[in-house]
Amino acid sequence: MGSKKAILWPVIISIIIHVTLLAVTGMIDLRDNIKPVEIFSVNIEKPEPEASPAPKKEKKTKQEKKSVLTQKEKGISVNDDDWREETVDLGSTDIKYVNYLAKIKSKILPVWKYPEKAYEKNEEGTVTVKISIDANGSLAGATLISSSGYAELDDGSLIVFQTARQFEPLPKIYNLSRLHIMVTFLYKLTD
Repeated sequence: MGSKKAILWPVIISIIIHVTLLAVTGMIDLRDNIKPVEIFSVNIEKPEPEASPAPKKEKKTKQEKKSVLTQKEKGISVNDDDWREETVDLGSTDIKYVNYLAKIKSKILPVWKYPEKAYEKNEEGTVTVKISIDANGSLAGATLISSSGYAELDDGSLIVFQTARQFEPLPKIYNLSRLHIMVTFLYKLTD
């Protein structure tokens, strides 16, 4: 009987320690220590002049054709079966994208500037921009998704990406032709 008790007690103690460790590690969320990066941007672009709808449509069609040809020239297949794209938020904590998104942040943060005119007028707001990055890292487009209500702030957000232009190529593991990234800029003046 003594040898059975000698074996039983270490097993019971081991089980108690393991259950305690599992319970403690389940309560700890390592993501709590990550502070979100706030990006401030300013729109400095001039608003596009008003034109009749027909010329705009023709111009857009020409641009779309040009981008398709450009994709073919780059060797990227534009066949719908081969074309793969995905959309993520810049603040995403998805392990698949977190390293690449950190590189995007480090590329655009030095470019950001609060627009002088907006600063002088005490304009504040939130701007959401969708950027599209091709597999080779080139900027395929930047689209204003949500306006701040102020042209200077909206344009400043778009200029950030026009200035940055080229990013690192998408990792091959993504198996994507294009990655869309939703970026939110918060313009807030502090006293």
